[in-house]
Amino acid sequence: MKTLLNGVNEVLKKTDVIDADGLFTTLTDSARQMFIDTAIQVINEFIDELYTGDISKPKQMRESTITLAASTKEYGLHSCLLMLRQEYHLIDETNNHTIYIQGEDGYHKIITGDMEQDDTGQPNFCALSPVNGRLVMDRTPTGDAIGRVYKYRYDRDLELTLATDCFPFNAAVFRAMVPGAAELWKFYERGEFSETIWNRSMSRAKKFLRLTPKRNSWLAPRGGGSVTDPMSSASEVS
Repeated sequence: MKTLLNGVNEVLKKTDVIDADGLFTTLTDSARQMFIDTAIQVINEFIDELYTGDISKPKQMRESTITLAASTKEYGLHSCLLMLRQEYHLIDETNNHTIYIQGEDGYHKIITGDMEQDDTGQPNFCALSPVNGRLVMDRTPTGDAIGRVYKYRYDRDLELTLATDCFPFNAAVFRAMVPGAAELWKFYERGEFSETIWNRSMSRAKKFLRLTPKRNSWLAPRGGGSVTDPMSSASEVS
């Protein structure tokens, strides 16, 4: 798979900023950082344009954490989150503890299970609030629960930011992308732009992309079956 670093090097070779003997090994270079940053920008812009119309844009899975705090029952999630991956729940790897993320009726269970909303202690269940999109715990943390760090997983919009981030398509699409991304780079940096090259590049990239199986994510397909809901048989959360 081609990485963002590969893409930056190819775009900057195409624009004569570097040659084959001067390839970047990282995305940091004090003397030419602006050129690198522009290359990253135009690559992502090309990808945004590529996945339009009937071509669904893949998603990226990412990890983040929340830290339980005193007197805090609701927690904000990552600003780039598109969808919380509920099947992975919240995991405290240090203390080997799981806070189970409930499904669509989870918020209702938590609210009706504690109408006064005054239960305290170690949270065991949580759910997304339909009111503000925050994660609501079944208990307000107290004692040893305060300060515990829980990992969660989520889908975010496709954006390449790290040198090792891989393009979600094959080498043929990558090669077709480079001339168009280079034209966009020249437009931003030099005020030069060939619409002919841009259109040809985008057309070829879309053509090659349509020849590959359509997918919504660049992750390997997950197996079938449902995830067990520990609260499915409970009428209340205590």
